[in-house]
Amino acid sequence: MNNKINVSTPLSRGRGRGVGLLISLWWTQKRRMFRWMEVFVGCYFAFLFLVIGTALYLEMGSQLEEYKGEIAMGSVIIIIAASLLISDLFFKFMFMNDSVLMDDFLKTKPVRQRDWNRFILFSCFASEWNLMLPFLIGIFAFFLMSVGEALVAIVTAFVMSAMNSMLLANIRKSKGWELKLPMFLALFFYIIFAFAYSINILGWSSILLMTVFTLITLVGIYTLYIYFAHLKRYDEHQARASKVRHLGDISLFSMEYISVLRSKRLRLGVLMLPLCMLPNAYNHTLEEMGFMNYLMCIFVIWAPSLMLGQWIFGIEGNYFQGLITKPVSIHQILFNKYYFYALLSMAGTLLLVPGIWLVHLNPWFVLSGFVFVAGFCNLVMFPTCLVSTRIDLFSSAFFNYQGANKGVNLYSLVILIPMVMVGVLGAFTTPQITALVIFALGLLGFAVHRWVIDRLAKAFLKRRYRRLEAYME
Repeated sequence: MNNKINVSTPLSRGRGRGVGLLISLWWTQKRRMFRWMEVFVGCYFAFLFLVIGTALYLEMGSQLEEYKGEIAMGSVIIIIAASLLISDLFFKFMFMNDSVLMDDFLKTKPVRQRDWNRFILFSCFASEWNLMLPFLIGIFAFFLMSVGEALVAIVTAFVMSAMNSMLLANIRKSKGWELKLPMFLALFFYIIFAFAYSINILGWSSILLMTVFTLITLVGIYTLYIYFAHLKRYDEHQARASKVRHLGDISLFSMEYISVLRSKRLRLGVLMLPLCMLPNAYNHTLEEMGFMNYLMCIFVIWAPSLMLGQWIFGIEGNYFQGLITKPVSIHQILFNKYYFYALLSMAGTLLLVPGIWLVHLNPWFVLSGFVFVAGFCNLVMFPTCLVSTRIDLFSSAFFNYQGANKGVNLYSLVILIPMVMVGVLGAFTTPQITALVIFALGLLGFAVHRWVIDRLAKAFLKRRYRRLEAYME
């Protein structure tokens, strides 16, 4: 007998069918990984953008209304969107972590590289992070324009955000600065072109102006896609750490900054968040010192410590079982964190010091903002030590909720309290009185921080075994 074994060989898929397979796998993965927590986080960010966008319009709206009849509002929308592209790229760099290289299991399937490149182009348009810029632009558009013009403005902002996603895909696929540098230059010249195009020397209407700009942006996206398709990446698997650096003797205080230096997830957050807020803080309208600009300055000062303050003991959760067996005081660990966060706030403050000469920023405002953040705002976040869980220091921050739970998510709304306080004071009092009040609150925080931390440490020790079980999950 002839035992014939039929071996099925994979057939090459026709044009477009490979892309359909990849989209089907992508959609299946999205459905399986769907969590309501992501919806909650998205609504939370949407609410923050709505508050910030409305406040910015209330601050700048009267000036924009004066030019409403003189210039096309489409030019204003393009300028606003272009000025936010750098911040949009920073946020996507931190949170948008989609793979740009084909996985090994896909290489064993009948999927061509061309189909994978087209799928990357699709994912750049389908990413939910592209909704941030259109949402913020839509707030201005519906205030300044008719409904039809506002819808065109939202489409324009969406296409510009998708171009940023494609730009980020090129940056991540490129190996070496000689290939990454053209992407940054392309974004730089695109922003300059957007400002020059907004002059509208032909006198077009807002709809025509934004429509043509959208078509030009689509051509730019196609150019980036061609660049992406021609990039070659051979070293697809890179180790997490190429070398280990010795940082000297490890003390209890050095544990705070060593974890930040060695973890890319923490390092990027501490660096990127204040840099995203810095362009708004250096706005030339700081000379008038409206309360919204004052809020931006406080965000720059608070951003580095706020990034870490939402996870009190979340870092130590990786080794707390060993830490608690040592002659280490929980009180001292919390004190070290408070002082370390004050140093981070000082670093954010130093970023604003050049503004004293560049945009005539009042030194009293900078000093009061630092005292307020270091003394009061940082202390507000410390109760999270009673509810936070372990975070993975080397995992991606993309929709990663390690260290967070219902208690942490609800308590995170507390960060709005200092901002609301500054907003209310700025709306009903002069900036000088606002600075004086928050300076006093900062001094009050410094005065009571030992009492507050002592109570938190005692509460933590009462539930330490419950906390240790949570860290092991």
